[in-house]
Amino acid sequence: MPHFAYSALDSRGKKQKGRLEAPSRSAAVNRLRVMGMTPFEISLAAQDNTGKSAAFGQPLWKKRISFSRGVPKASVAALVRQLATLLQAGLPLDRALSAIYSSDEVSPLSRIVATLHETILGGKDLANGLSAYPSVFSKTFIAMIHAGEASGTLALVMERLASHLEQEEAMRRKIRSALAYPVLMFVVGVAVVIFLLYFVIPQVTRIFADMGRELPLPTRMLLAVSDGFRNWWWLLVLCLLCCILFLWRMLKTEKGKRMFHSLLFSVPLGGAVYARAQLGNFARTLGMLLKNGVPLLSALQIARSASSNIKIMESVQSMIDGVQAGRDLSSVMTDTAIYPAIARQMVAAGEKSGRLAEMLLWVADDAESNVAARLQTLTSLLEPIMILVLGGLVGFVVIAIILPIFEMSSLAG
Repeated sequence: MPHFAYSALDSRGKKQKGRLEAPSRSAAVNRLRVMGMTPFEISLAAQDNTGKSAAFGQPLWKKRISFSRGVPKASVAALVRQLATLLQAGLPLDRALSAIYSSDEVSPLSRIVATLHETILGGKDLANGLSAYPSVFSKTFIAMIHAGEASGTLALVMERLASHLEQEEAMRRKIRSALAYPVLMFVVGVAVVIFLLYFVIPQVTRIFADMGRELPLPTRMLLAVSDGFRNWWWLLVLCLLCCILFLWRMLKTEKGKRMFHSLLFSVPLGGAVYARAQLGNFARTLGMLLKNGVPLLSALQIARSASSNIKIMESVQSMIDGVQAGRDLSSVMTDTAIYPAIARQMVAAGEKSGRLAEMLLWVADDAESNVAARLQTLTSLLEPIMILVLGGLVGFVVIAIILPIFEMSSLAG
């Protein structure tokens, strides 16, 4: 039976090291938990040449960066909600982290929690520990935690962050559910067309070849397309791969990224949805930062770095320059493609009343509601359009096949 070397926290929060025998890593974890210990480092022990056990493999907490890349956003939102609940119940931060890790299976996120617990016990703050996982916790998240720790309102900040992450996850689910059916229909439609062109039409072609008559125009068109697809499919695949490679290379350049990101705002139907989604993300990020005590300029800089769209980043940079020059935020929100008039008016009202953070969060809620409504409308439009397109393609194929058969029947009659 294999041996495992472990490091764990006992019931008093002290670090303990040792070895135990267990059939598997999960069994070793369960055994430690039964003993009242919280493991944060477990590695398999192998026999060396002297017959003594030697630990090999990286400890779990040292693998945090590679594991953290696979942490789902929904899991992070659930973690923050748990932590917010425990902190509001009066538990100290170290005990709250220990409780979350003890109640969780060994997973990428539980390993992160164990490392954060070690960070807190080592006398460092939570924001410092979170900064080791940039792929899991954004700069906005870390800045808000830092502000909460500095002001002594960490529990309140955690509650706001939990609500923020849950809203983001709800929006992602809405987008996925809205796009799932149209994407499925498109994939099925392409598969049906390829099946007809590659397998069905060639069989029918043999029948038409024996007729010795000029075929109807729809039938000739269908046969030409089928022959071209069967003979030159590799050229189509090559062209598709070349286009993908060209786009990939273009998006690696600054100019290409700027063109693509600007194009996203002008795509028919979808551009308006994308613009509102970007507005919602920016307004919510900035509003949350301001609400938790981050200064406006610092909040704008964090919001800029949190965006992945170059056009948004350039727009926010112009805001930073304007605010540094002494102008109001609403007066430098000049890009009407991103910031509609109602958003600028609400920001101006917030600046005058001293409630800028609340107004920004209102703008975010309004933008997200607008996105949800537009997605619903787009989905209701796309479904019948795709059904009509697929029905038209299948109908054309059926007509092209049946016309020559009708002609043969009429001649035979």
